[in-house]
Amino acid sequence: MSIESSPKWAATLPDRLLKNSRVIGHRNQFCELLPRGKTICEIGVALGDFTELMLTNLKPCKFYAIDIFVLHHVPDMWAGRVGTTLNGKDHLDFYSDRFFDDKSRGILEILKGDSLDGISKIPDFSIDIAYVDANHSYDSVTAELDLLRSKMSSDGYIIMNDYLMEDWLTHTPYGVVQATNEFMIRENWELIYFALEGGMFCDVAIKKCRE
Repeated sequence: MSIESSPKWAATLPDRLLKNSRVIGHRNQFCELLPRGKTICEIGVALGDFTELMLTNLKPCKFYAIDIFVLHHVPDMWAGRVGTTLNGKDHLDFYSDRFFDDKSRGILEILKGDSLDGISKIPDFSIDIAYVDANHSYDSVTAELDLLRSKMSSDGYIIMNDYLMEDWLTHTPYGVVQATNEFMIRENWELIYFALEGGMFCDVAIKKCRE
């Protein structure tokens, strides 16, 4: 199923998956609410801004960074911020240099490649916090969630970036809401945090329901 043929409407979440939910003002507040000293996996790290926020505030014992690392090919992206920030560097080299200390201490492990390949390399039941910000198509998000299911610890959180139906800036359809809601209903995961954002590019944190 392509992004164009993804479900037009998202499945309605039942009340049992919403009863413990809380609205927060911004995704940065996740760093005040999530457990520290755990294993984190960020899928789609971009320039590393959220990586830095999580490393600084959540103090993970292990951090997996998954990305295809091709931003040096699109320097005009984000109104030219990509080119300005990279300043001629290869994307992977820039990210590696930015987090050299964490990498040298064995905390940060970079997994270059597509999201599914990267996730598959992580030990089962080892991830406590997964942040998913890669390809936002329905097929991709569905596949990522299906694979992450076996990688999460029993008390783990999955955070879905850009929980909306369409990027209203570029008019690109997304499948994040549809895929996430289907996963929650099918696998009995509940919504814990709904993080607002100024342009409504919201994030949600979900967690396996306790039986």
